[in-house]
Amino acid sequence: MKLAAIPLLAFLASLPASAGGVAWEASFEEARVKAGLEGRLIYLDFFTDW
Repeated sequence: MKLAAIPLLAFLASLPASAGGVAWEASFEEARVKAGLEGRLIYLDFFTDW
């Protein structure tokens, strides 16, 4: 039962981002200041293709 809830939670968590689109900031500093003023979190996505 718990294992079945994980995909459902992931789907529900992605709804707000896909419904309104994602507005990317030009720099980390701008994003940090804006997030602080709006009381929001910052999502950082790192990847590599080693």
